[in-house]
Amino acid sequence: MKRLFRQLALVVLAGSTAAGCALSMPGAGAAGAAPIVLAPEAFQPPSALPALVNRGLGIEWHTCSDLLQALRDDKVPEEVVEQQPFNAYEDCLPPALLAQGRAPGSAGPGAKDAGERLYRDLDLSTVPSALAPRRPAEHYRLSDFSFASVKVEPLSVSVRDDAFSHELRVLAVGDFRRSGRSELLVRFTERALNGGSYDRTSVLVVDGAPDGTTWTATDALAVLRAPSSRDPETMH
Repeated sequence: MKRLFRQLALVVLAGSTAAGCALSMPGAGAAGAAPIVLAPEAFQPPSALPALVNRGLGIEWHTCSDLLQALRDDKVPEEVVEQQPFNAYEDCLPPALLAQGRAPGSAGPGAKDAGERLYRDLDLSTVPSALAPRRPAEHYRLSDFSFASVKVEPLSVSVRDDAFSHELRVLAVGDFRRSGRSELLVRFTERALNGGSYDRTSVLVVDGAPDGTTWTATDALAVLRAPSSRDPETMH
């Protein structure tokens, strides 16, 4: 894992980080078949992480390697993920997914108009979210709500009202589950406003329905738990 982080850091530093620049990063696939990175800063190794210790659950994490080992062992309890300090460990997930990813497939979501599509087409019922208690239907999207502020950009969408802010930002495009399809790697951030304590960050792998009209999301933790993600070359 340390070797992987050093490799990623060197490539990011060597490439341009100008706005709108896309970089091809080293992945688990063949040379020249790596995911397309759209937010290089998201793939820098975390400089420091808070200790996460729960002896009752057998948890004692201090590094990204600790988290990824727990994922290999399928020992990442939801009650730990829901703790605010876990937000910092979400920064470990983009490099791990990038390492196992391949170039985007021929079908599925792409970077073109991704912000608008996330706003209009992402089914939020597939995403743990503070919006769930307010859902207008079994399947719902950001565009189904009336927010005080909506900002749609090419690679992101952010919305807010009096109680919460929510942002979806595309980090990379690739085939992260080795399904042969194109997928988006997306950071989802939600924060309570006006003194609220809710603060949640998650990393999502976003895919699209075959008809292209609906996008769905899978938490990156679930993707990395999958048997296809347990290749020693991508997890160490």
